Amino acid sequence: MMWFLLGLTAWADPCGMVPPLRVDDAIHAIQRTGAQRTYVMFQDGIETMALRPGFEGDVADFGMLIPFPSPPAIRKIADDTFAHLEGVIAPPKVKVSIRSQRVKHSKRKRGVPSARNGMSGSSPPAPDEVRVISQEAVGMYQVAVLEAGSPAALKAWMDDNAFRYPEGMDAVVGDYVDSRWCFVAIKAAVGDAFAVTPKPGMRTADPTIPDGAAWDGHVQGMGFRFHTESAVVPMRLSVFNPDATGNTPQNIVYMLTSEPVRIAELDTELVVRQIPGKRLHKTLTGRLALEITGGDWGDLNADERVKVEALRDPMPYISTAKDLFAGDLLAVREGVLALEVEEQEKDLLNISHALALTGPEVDRLHRDALKTERDRAIASALGDVREMTLTVIDGPFDPNVLAQSNLHFSPYTQDGAGPDRSDTLTPMNIHHTVWR
Repeated sequence: MMWFLLGLTAWADPCGMVPPLRVDDAIHAIQRTGAQRTYVMFQDGIETMALRPGFEGDVADFGMLIPFPSPPAIRKIADDTFAHLEGVIAPPKVKVSIRSQRVKHSKRKRGVPSARNGMSGSSPPAPDEVRVISQEAVGMYQVAVLEAGSPAALKAWMDDNAFRYPEGMDAVVGDYVDSRWCFVAIKAAVGDAFAVTPKPGMRTADPTIPDGAAWDGHVQGMGFRFHTESAVVPMRLSVFNPDATGNTPQNIVYMLTSEPVRIAELDTELVVRQIPGKRLHKTLTGRLALEITGGDWGDLNADERVKVEALRDPMPYISTAKDLFAGDLLAVREGVLALEVEEQEKDLLNISHALALTGPEVDRLHRDALKTERDRAIASALGDVREMTLTVIDGPFDPNVLAQSNLHFSPYTQDGAGPDRSDTLTPMNIHHTVWR
């Protein structure tokens, strides 16, 4: 994966971003923001990789180029995916304080609540050929899945399609080409809402990106599910965007597998926690922990107990992670890359973007419309998480290592006396006060 700006100073980043347009204009320089978070699930030859890049700059300059061992099924992920993953790792605790009414003027605090790698099923493309395996719109992005016959052919395709191909990348791209990997090329396709919103007398619409449209924060997250013989995170292209400050960006990988693992090419000190599947399942299906001070459960009346139990609902903090795990495990169980409910959600997403209807409210409508299908999928597959382990790998990844190899995983169980940096993710406490 890579993110680079040709001729500009920018961050190295493993998420795969390739600014496709106007990259020679320094005013529109893209800068990475925050840690790069990547979710990976692997079991029985099927892998999911999900990411949500963060950047500042001209939205028209945003794109991604990511190599894959086989053509992936592609979908949007929810904006709160990684916040909810952290909610599973460190679930909130409901803290109830029973206080005397003698403190009359205090403000009452209320809680807020069979796999294969490569394209071996067909002959390789000619050295000057790029095969477009598929093209589709996924929300704010235009996406093409490609197989290239050579680095030169890929460069020519990127030039013709408003991407930039940096010098010096041929050797690494050549390795992917020789291994018959494909490439997913993504670029922003965010139109001006005013130009596409129907109005009286309107005869045409301009869905192109308005000049100077800026973005500050995280863009739409993407999920990729694909066949592979072993789990892999392809980050070799990330080194083609050097960091002039000398800092190495922070990476956090959430790895859901059938056994505890480490990244084979990196130090075990980067493994900060490992959560067994039984504990994951309990968090995903149970209630938030409750702590009462100044009294006990018997001191609460019926109405107060109802309010406290409502606060113990974990879904506002973990529901997206629950959907993510269950969807991936159901795909493994059924041996498919795309679930029917995921395809339906993508269709709704593309219709909304065509009508310039975007945002959290629209996403919520989509989820509500498909709730029955999604709940059925969750109920049938979530139990499989008991046999999995969630490993969290956190820290700077050595760019020299990234330049040489894709990242792979090997069995590893964290030593109880090792670097259990559990304080790096502090759970949010939900406070509720009962006055007597």
